[in-house]
Amino acid sequence: MRRRRNYVETKLQENLDSEIMEVLLQEAREAYDEEIVVELQSNSTDDMEGNVERMEAWLRKWLEDNKGPS
Repeated sequence: MRRRRNYVETKLQENLDSEIMEVLLQEAREAYDEEIVVELQSNSTDDMEGNVERMEAWLRKWLEDNKGPS
């Protein structure tokens, strides 16, 4: 395929990464309840920064809600 479309190595790696992420998403959807699987877009730096902030907020909330006895 690389020779036919003249893809450079970087493009091939991007395509492989995308396919891997799609497989992981489908496996997560099959293994877990629908409401706990959240697909986050990472098409831009702003998306990725927002995703990190969202995950940090989720983790802080989870840690707060799941504290053991003091």
